[in-house]
Amino acid sequence: MHDKPGKVLKQKQRHTERGEAQKQKLVNAAYDIIAEQGFEGLRTREVALRAKLNISTLHYYFASKEDLVRSVAQRLLSEFKAASEAEGVQPGAMGLLRKAFSDQTQVIQRRPATYIVVMELFTRSLHDRKLGPVVRELLETWERHFTSFIKDGVRGGQISSDSDGLNTTRALQSLLLGRALIFLVTGEDPSTDSIFEQVRQWLSPHSNGGMAR
Repeated sequence: MHDKPGKVLKQKQRHTERGEAQKQKLVNAAYDIIAEQGFEGLRTREVALRAKLNISTLHYYFASKEDLVRSVAQRLLSEFKAASEAEGVQPGAMGLLRKAFSDQTQVIQRRPATYIVVMELFTRSLHDRKLGPVVRELLETWERHFTSFIKDGVRGGQISSDSDGLNTTRALQSLLLGRALIFLVTGEDPSTDSIFEQVRQWLSPHSNGGMAR
């Protein structure tokens, strides 16, 4: 006797949902271990143990440690994307930029592990070539987001026409990463308003230039 198509579909859906839940548990476990112990503590058996799954399940979903780390990077991208898409954004490029600084402040204060994992990924990639593509993908996604609204700001007259999209984006990336690193090392509360005002003056079409272009 054959199962009805609807029953088979439901069974497949449950299997897929269970698999996705297991995979996410492994990613979350790896993320937490990197935040707590750095890459030195990232061992597949420890990840499986923390996720309360067996090692064969981990290898079923992740053929290598690099695949697991790539999924950790994807979790980071999802966190940043969710923050950038939240409501309450002021209109225009400057509104989006102001929100980027505000969002970062909230993440640094409430979920510092996010930036600890980012820094660990970047540092480890300097010594592990297999992680290079993962980090580049993370940076390139971030670059596309910033470059897009910088170009929109130039077209809309909010940002100086002298601002080159990619170079300005990389300057902003450096500023945001440096700001996060200083907080993680010193514990000093990052000031959103004063830093954003400096950036606004730098990018403004009416500015005499407070930062080198």
